Amino acid sequence: MSFEAFLGDLRADTDTRRVTPPPGAIDCDVRITAASGEAPPKDLPDCPAEHYRPVQDELGVARVVLIQPDALGFDNSTLLAALQVLSADPEGVVEDCARAFCMVRPGTDAAELKDLAAAGVTGMRVTMLRHQESCPWDEIDRHVRRVHDLTGWDVELAMDGSDLHEVAQMIRAWPCNIILPDLGGFRFSRSLTQPGFRSLRHLVDRGRVWVKLAAPYLIGKDGSPEVSELAGALVDWAPERMVWGSAWPHLNWTGEADSLPESLGLMESLGAWVTDEEVRDRILLENPEGLYGFGMWPVAK
Repeated sequence: MSFEAFLGDLRADTDTRRVTPPPGAIDCDVRITAASGEAPPKDLPDCPAEHYRPVQDELGVARVVLIQPDALGFDNSTLLAALQVLSADPEGVVEDCARAFCMVRPGTDAAELKDLAAAGVTGMRVTMLRHQESCPWDEIDRHVRRVHDLTGWDVELAMDGSDLHEVAQMIRAWPCNIILPDLGGFRFSRSLTQPGFRSLRHLVDRGRVWVKLAAPYLIGKDGSPEVSELAGALVDWAPERMVWGSAWPHLNWTGEADSLPESLGLMESLGAWVTDEEVRDRILLENPEGLYGFGMWPVAK
């Protein structure tokens, strides 16, 4: 073996986690906390859309899905401002590069919903995590159905995946796509034999439930065997139902403020979970294109 070949093998060994996203790749989990030139409310970090651009460049992603921060509640003004800023790719060449999921109260006026849709919102986030519920459990079914009837929006449902079996029948009947963030959100248990995980697999098999591979630190230490096993099991079961997100700027991080996760490191975690480049490309490009309604990227790979 030549010395150059030896060096190539050595680099391959040390770079097994490195991910090179395909052109047009999509970051499906970004939270903007402030409009340009304005202070963020509620002691949130100052993270306007412009601050995401260097992260976007570092990650090598061209398009983005904006998620309304839970802390901002039902005031979607910052979300709409960010949508305008990030609507084109970093080079300013390709338009229609952003999607947005807002939060709305149950019973929100139909005119307000239509105004949000006209402004470019394409989905709704519903937070049902303990002590953070944006909608009472006994109203959520009617809420999701009504909003979908008026707007056609899909739903991002944040909840503890360990409880998924208790509401699986209701979710299965919803008329929209459902995205479960945070690797399914298994905060109580990461066991692959628990009822919640079995329910998730059954829901995914029905074709309308998707899982967002993002913020693994919310369910366990990144790189821990439990989290890696869970992520690997999800990808092995249904790679066509997985999308990825950076969760920038990591608003739900519970560790020390000076030790925030690095977004690039979280993409490298994807490289550890998914070693097949074609499957990674599908998770970073084809899957989110279909789920979020992006057009095919105009730049050939």
